[in-house]
Amino acid sequence: MLKKLFKYEFKSTAKIMLILYAILIVTTAVGSVVLYSLDLDQAGESKLASILSVSAIVLYILAIFAVLIVMYVYLCVHFYRTMYSAQGYLTHTLPVKALAPFHVKLITSFVWMFLSMALMTVSIVVLIASASHGTAWQDFTSAWDEVFGQDVFSFRFIFQMVLSVICSCLTYLLWVFASASIGQLFSSNKVAASLVAGIILYFMQQIFSMILMFGTGMFQSGDNSVNFFAVTTTIDNTTTSTTSILPSSLFATSNIYSIIVIVILYLVCARIITKHLNLE
Repeated sequence: MLKKLFKYEFKSTAKIMLILYAILIVTTAVGSVVLYSLDLDQAGESKLASILSVSAIVLYILAIFAVLIVMYVYLCVHFYRTMYSAQGYLTHTLPVKALAPFHVKLITSFVWMFLSMALMTVSIVVLIASASHGTAWQDFTSAWDEVFGQDVFSFRFIFQMVLSVICSCLTYLLWVFASASIGQLFSSNKVAASLVAGIILYFMQQIFSMILMFGTGMFQSGDNSVNFFAVTTTIDNTTTSTTSILPSSLFATSNIYSIIVIVILYLVCARIITKHLNLE
């Protein structure tokens, strides 16, 4: 039964998501061709070249926003409509465990969102490489290694980045899912209640984030700081290190914070769906 649920969920969301992906791919291809054929260093000397380069960049930015915003809004609306609106009656009468539909929708939404982030990352790399004729990426990796002392292609860095993306996707999805779950507890104005719940949860997350940052010493300086990287300057043969800009534990702290938030939001959804479901 779960296989059928996953199949139906992916099928019902695939049309919109594939259209968004197609828009991004086409936009990236067009923008890459235009920017590759132009010499950006001399684009200012040609009015036509300037217009084409600016148009390609603007079109690409709009496509990025379209994929991000439309994708996120669509997935959230789809979740609410199929879980807590009139269609929710059918969802919750399926012969599966109470949390099964929720898990299916969460995993499906996460897969789409993660694929979107991966596609956009590849898209940005391709566009930058095309605009610079392949030199920008080499400059970026060299600068990153020089400043951070870490290879962009190292297993540790890639693992940290992938984990951060996974945590971010789940956090943003569960934030809306938990808000919708809280909102459906009310007998009327459920959408408005969901919006208010979302705002309250957002501010609670920000407060918790600040407490965690101060508690782990992320804003400390001097000998008590944990350097992520420090700017080094040399004046009259004297080397001086400035205050650290970012702590080395930034990724770890951020991921730990995200995992805690994810667990809390998941438990809120699970508790409401199993114990306090209200579709009236």
